[in-house]
Amino acid sequence: MTGRDTAQRPDTAQRLDTAQQLDTAQQLGHLMGWDFAPSPEQWEAIRAPLEPAVVIAGAGSGKTTLMAARVVYLVATGQVRPDEVLGLTFTTKAAGQLRTKVREALGAAGLLPEPSADVEDTLEPTVATYNAYAAGLLTDHGLRIGHEPDTRVLSDASRYQLGARVVERHDAEVRFLTDHPPTAIQNLLALDGAMSEHLVSPEQVLALDAEAERGFLREDEAERAGKGRKTYLEATAKAVNAIERRRELMDLVRGYRRLKRELGLMDFSDQIELGARLAVEQPEVGAAERERFRVVLLDEYQDTSVAQATMLSRLFGDGHAVTAVGDPNQAIYGWRGASVSNILHFPDTFPAAGEGQVTTYPLTVSRRSDRRILDVANRLAEPLYEQYAGRVVRLVAQDAAGEGVVTTRVLPTLADELVVLADEIQHAH
Repeated sequence: MTGRDTAQRPDTAQRLDTAQQLDTAQQLGHLMGWDFAPSPEQWEAIRAPLEPAVVIAGAGSGKTTLMAARVVYLVATGQVRPDEVLGLTFTTKAAGQLRTKVREALGAAGLLPEPSADVEDTLEPTVATYNAYAAGLLTDHGLRIGHEPDTRVLSDASRYQLGARVVERHDAEVRFLTDHPPTAIQNLLALDGAMSEHLVSPEQVLALDAEAERGFLREDEAERAGKGRKTYLEATAKAVNAIERRRELMDLVRGYRRLKRELGLMDFSDQIELGARLAVEQPEVGAAERERFRVVLLDEYQDTSVAQATMLSRLFGDGHAVTAVGDPNQAIYGWRGASVSNILHFPDTFPAAGEGQVTTYPLTVSRRSDRRILDVANRLAEPLYEQYAGRVVRLVAQDAAGEGVVTTRVLPTLADELVVLADEIQHAH
């Protein structure tokens, strides 16, 4: 048990005494007070066994509803207690929405125990952002890797101010970097964050750059020998110049990281990097977390970074009941280190126990859009369907969907576009 496990909890025998029989989606919908039942696709994912699984949930296909219903199903059938469920997502708003949805579903089903005098907190699921969960791990276990629990997290504005201080103090020769301080600050923060999200050190980046530079120069030398030219190929020159710029930028990154350490500060990417390091170096932390959370739901998994996937796989690997929910077609955070390959390679990251196979559950029925809108969306997404052939299925409209209307406008300025957008939203609602 960790420092967060303060409540007295019922044992497994008590949990199974109250287990219900839920054999159909209609029974589950009735239990939660819904006037509808989960779809056949949703039902398959809801009642999946306690093992690793991935749900490819198309836009508007009801992934939040599915996660709430899965929690109710597992609790109602006596497989877990509410407090043995962990749900993680990206933003504070999304975490609040998921927490509310799950709590309302459990409450409607009568599955949330009332607080009592001998229980210090309500035994309900833990729902948090990925960063908040990592922060909790560091608070409880950070000293195991030399991390001080009172380290303060920088806001975006404070990160920029700290980066500006590093740039102002930089006194080394600058040959390739920009001489525009705001651009240098942005590049510094972007590189530092990307390195943390990908769990690589300055030394690793510089070594890879040096190897790449030697390769480019060898290729260019061969090209010049073959054609008798004495100038760099344009592509080689650009690549080498980028490497030289990053080499100079790395001095700023090192200064920024050094200043953070001296001031006892970290930023959000550091939280995940340290959480991953903790999970890798201290396996007993993972054992405690698996004991605490028997079921883990990972929302928007297509936008997780390498560091997040590493942290979670080391904490909840070995065939643990992890359900990742997401859609490669909706990946939007590649600019800050997210890797869509995480959801595509989920079975490799979270393998099933023994010789078992990780099951993929598709959600293809969109409840958000009418038929014509989905036709256009599927046509626009065709390159993605080809790229993820066999792993992502096209969206279809629900039976009750209308025909829908799709219009296009070409406007002269961004300001005009924003005015029209606001008018259209007001008209629609």
